Amino acid sequence: MTHLRKPAWLLAMWLAAIPAFAQNLESNRFYVQQMIERAAANDEHGVVAMQRMLEQNPRPAAADPAAANAMLQAGLAALRQDDSNAALTAFQQAVQMDPGNIEAANHLGLVYRKLGQWTEAERALQQALSLEPTRAVAWFQLAQVYGLQNDVQRATGALANTYRYAQNPMRAEEILRNIAENEAADTLRNAALATLRLQQLPVADLIMPPLAPNSDMMPMTTPANPLRPPRSAP
Repeated sequence: MTHLRKPAWLLAMWLAAIPAFAQNLESNRFYVQQMIERAAANDEHGVVAMQRMLEQNPRPAAADPAAANAMLQAGLAALRQDDSNAALTAFQQAVQMDPGNIEAANHLGLVYRKLGQWTEAERALQQALSLEPTRAVAWFQLAQVYGLQNDVQRATGALANTYRYAQNPMRAEEILRNIAENEAADTLRNAALATLRLQQLPVADLIMPPLAPNSDMMPMTTPANPLRPPRSAP
């Protein structure tokens, strides 16, 4: 593959930069967690301050961006074939080759979530959000991860940021209301209700529980996602 033909000195420089990148990644995850906590507390200024901290960070260096993009495309193709294991391997390699590849990190989190690997899903989505803290779809996926772990506070914060950064607030409100009224999982339903109240949106006095759980609720990651239109090519 292309990355194997890179000069040895370039690979050595990239390997030497890994400890610094790991340290920055941990601090970035702290900022993402702060965005969640501040959002759950309805602290608008705090959320924006943490967002600015993340946006000031330089993008991590890539060992081979072309090869990373090729693996990203391979992972997307595997997802279309419903081959989660192949997709996982491809996205992992893409992130290793280019830690600044937002799409690879975002889809890596999606696959980890599908496979029930909550810790890994959280870390991958945090990485995506550290690169683009206004990415509403990643916040929505992260809310599901917390919901599946029965963490209502962090699910609420992530849903609040989903609404905050949605480019179509009316559609985002509709999605929140649908979760609040139809989701069987108490954590997600309560988080959606709390988010609606935080945003001072109308909330029904009585929410009837659904008849069956929606354990396979998929995050919206297709280009048609109303939460965030696809980014135009540079």
